[in-house]
This record gives sequence, C-alpha cells and structure tokens, in this order.
Amino acid sequence: MFEKFSSWLQSVVESKSLDEAITNFISTKYGQYALIFIFFMFIITYLRVLFGPKGFFREKQWDEWNEDAKARREAEIAEREAGAQIEAEKKS
Repeated sequence: MFEKFSSWLQSVVESKSLDEAITNFISTKYGQYALIFIFFMFIITYLRVLFGPKGFFREKQWDEWNEDAKARREAEIAEREAGAQIEAEKKS
C-alpha cells in the first residue's frame, strides 16, 4: 500500500502543471474517494443552508416547536432539582 502511495506522490510531484497533478490524483482510488467525500459534503452544506437553523426555506413553526421543547425540558430539570433538594433537606 505504501508503494502505491509513494508512486502516486511521485507522479504528482513530477507533474508539470496543476491540471496534470489533479488529474493524476483523481485517477487514483483515493482521489475518487476524495471526490465522493467532497460531493457529499457539498450536498450536506447545501441542505443545511436551505433547511438548517435560520435556513432560507425553514418553516418558523419548527423553531417554535424547538423553543417549546426546550422550555419543557428546562422545567422538568428544575422540577427534578427542586425534588432532589427537598429530599436532601428531609434526610438532614
């Protein structure tokens, strides 16, 4: 495996132009993996910009639901902490 990597690295170093170096990289298995990774990262970023938090096409109701869920979670945590404090006072 190291021999394949070193031969690829040597071909990139010996390349006379950037185009040739990129072509040599893309023609390898690892170059193709890199292209697939870049492609999927582009799709993920695109969807995040459109539909993620503060996205262009995100419905405002989703944010309201998130705020309600966060408020309920915080209320439950406060209730549990108050209950634990009362139990601790009873034991002391």
